Amino acid sequence: MSKKTNLEEMHELANSVRRVYNRLRHTSDLLHTDTGVSAPKRTLLMDLQRYGAQTVPNLASARFISRQIIQTQINELKQAGYVTAKANPEHKRSSLIELTARGRQFVKAMNARENAFMQEAGWLPSKDSIKSCIEVLDQIDQQLQLKA
Repeated sequence: MSKKTNLEEMHELANSVRRVYNRLRHTSDLLHTDTGVSAPKRTLLMDLQRYGAQTVPNLASARFISRQIIQTQINELKQAGYVTAKANPEHKRSSLIELTARGRQFVKAMNARENAFMQEAGWLPSKDSIKSCIEVLDQIDQQLQLKA
């Protein structure tokens, strides 16, 4: 049996990442189905928690999707009371979107629900395995950014 080339292994890695992403998205939708917050909206909330207030164009750019799609999701999150828009000192027309107190509480509850699910699953990778995986994925991301 011949050895696989690194290119073939990279395709396998990409397929694994896509498969795991889709599984995580599906699991997230199932876990939070009663909240009305889909996986994409969950990700927006999590990013606002992690990185602070951002503009709709910046949120869209980070996901490589249209600003209109993000705006629709943000509008729905606003209606739910999870986010609000505030003036952006760097741009008159592009507001900064940030979590409300209700949104921060909601993210905290989502995290608790997800943590309970993962603990119930009974298996988590070791810290070293997670660190290695993050390092490889970050390296791939950095290389792709250089080529874009």
